[in-house]
Amino acid sequence: MKKVHRVLSGAAAVLMLGGAVQALEPALDPLPDLSAYPTQLLVDGQAVEQGAMPRYFGKTALLPLRSILEQAGYTVAWDTQAEGAAFSRGASGDYLLDIDTGVLTLDGSPVWTDPNAVVLSGTTYVSAELMDYVDGVSASWDGATNTAVVTTDAPRDNVYCYDLGEGTLTQGTREIPYQMQGVIGVPEGENCPVVIFLHGSHPVRSAAENRYDLGFSYLVDQLADAGYLAISMNVAINYSFENGEPSGCERTVQVVEQQSALLKRAIAGESGIFPCDLKNKGDLSNVILVGHSRAGYDVFEVAARTELLDVQGIVSAAPSLVSPLSSEPVDVPVGIIIPQYDGDVTSLDGGTLFDQLESMDGRTSGTDLIYLENGNHGGFSTALVRPDPFADRETLPLVMEPEKQQAFFSAYVQDFIQSVLKTGKTPLESLDAMPEEYDGYPVMARVDAGGEVLYQAGPDSPQSLTTDGVTAEAVNACSTLDHTAGSFRIPGSFLHYDLTRLGWDSADASVTIPVTADLEQAAYLQLDLAQDSGDARNRRQDQSLTVTLRDAAGKEASVQVKAGESALTWQEGTVESIPVSGREDLLQYSTFTPLGTLRLDTAAFSGVDLGEITQVKLTFDQPSGSIMLREIQSVN
Repeated sequence: MKKVHRVLSGAAAVLMLGGAVQALEPALDPLPDLSAYPTQLLVDGQAVEQGAMPRYFGKTALLPLRSILEQAGYTVAWDTQAEGAAFSRGASGDYLLDIDTGVLTLDGSPVWTDPNAVVLSGTTYVSAELMDYVDGVSASWDGATNTAVVTTDAPRDNVYCYDLGEGTLTQGTREIPYQMQGVIGVPEGENCPVVIFLHGSHPVRSAAENRYDLGFSYLVDQLADAGYLAISMNVAINYSFENGEPSGCERTVQVVEQQSALLKRAIAGESGIFPCDLKNKGDLSNVILVGHSRAGYDVFEVAARTELLDVQGIVSAAPSLVSPLSSEPVDVPVGIIIPQYDGDVTSLDGGTLFDQLESMDGRTSGTDLIYLENGNHGGFSTALVRPDPFADRETLPLVMEPEKQQAFFSAYVQDFIQSVLKTGKTPLESLDAMPEEYDGYPVMARVDAGGEVLYQAGPDSPQSLTTDGVTAEAVNACSTLDHTAGSFRIPGSFLHYDLTRLGWDSADASVTIPVTADLEQAAYLQLDLAQDSGDARNRRQDQSLTVTLRDAAGKEASVQVKAGESALTWQEGTVESIPVSGREDLLQYSTFTPLGTLRLDTAAFSGVDLGEITQVKLTFDQPSGSIMLREIQSVN
């Protein structure tokens, strides 16, 4: 008997259209042509990496028969006499696919004809719809992610693709139907923390067909093995115009709440909701949210409005700040990742998000900001197979391999979850020094942690400084024509962003900053700063400096920061000139220069009274240079 085919392939959808509409389809189709890009095969939410992959024949994608059926427990062989592919699985019967005619038979009786079936280089390729007639297997082709999505009646691991049926969202007076879909990984233990992944806004033809949620199935699998109940939800309905124009992230909030309600019932022991037993598997009072792209900001709205989830922390990867939040972000630890070559969110909005969190009155939780060198927007997800839509073609060869970016992401997410649930702190908060690499991948890191601000850059801040051979200047590193920071460019979009530029032309030049500080209980003295790589005085070299603390009795203690510290490194690039009508050209460095965090152990400043510090002095060792200083603070 023919099974219900829940997800139409792109080809099938086109064939159902009338002639006039079909003629318009190429112009209206929101999905890009991905036929030149790698294809993928997911079986029960897990990537199949061995054997043949789906393949395009013209504009039609066909699926490798053996690769799929063997994952479903079938024995597949070539019948030389019948010149066809024979396969069987216990009581499922004996199937034969005649390649010449495309006829599929079950126990000798024809059940369907596949006009596209073909053998190429010893591999049999078939239409996704053929699996509708094979017991225990269902398949669809997702043209948005270049993925064959296959589900079987007996998953081999602890990861399950699910479709919980139709749900209904409300937007104003309208009711919007959608499919409650996703992928879930089930741990061995009980009462495990819950990790929820939300994907971003990408081309959507059909919210039920275009499964960007499966792009994080690799992490769902890894986290389930690590002891977490992990789930990636399909929130494509929030970005789809199938049922009218979406409103901000309102639909995403409802999807998460509705699926969380079902998850709560399944954890309580109700069966038949998910395709797996979830009784006592999760603890909804220990939840970590992970969002990518649009959802990297929308997760904050979800965290603020949920009535079912007790969110302990948030990871935001390549966030895009599109929809304003209805309230201030929740006060939980946050990890933000911004990729250097983001060709989608080209302004690197994660920098804006970090500043928003750092500037919140009363916020006590820490925030990590990690600038992933050579990363791009799509590399976090296996569902995004083509280059970022606005990528600079000159930098494409520099972008790291997606597998490496996913390995980095996995390492950070797992570290974040473990650190937050164990200590309440982000992975970077407790470090003595910011890493130059994370899990082997080059990064620049900045962290906001609890403490007292001793110096904050502002329009009048340089007036309080005492300089010796140093020029101190207040600059505005904003994203508008009011920018006064030369070619210096920080990640994010700002109407105003204060920095203090410190420049010098001789070695041992210094600047003294008056403070009133009690550092006895502080673990670190922290400086947020960066080299101005576009300034010729830096000579394309890393900088070094000496930090001296002076107490009320006039005693001093110094710590040297040698060249090579990531916050003081020269960032490779060039100064570019941007013509502006009616005024001088704007200067812009070819790559972003994120501020970095420099941490110094207060115990290293021996011989001074840390309880009565009156001055912080910066002495620059190099013969010339220029840095941008944002803040100096103590860290408890």
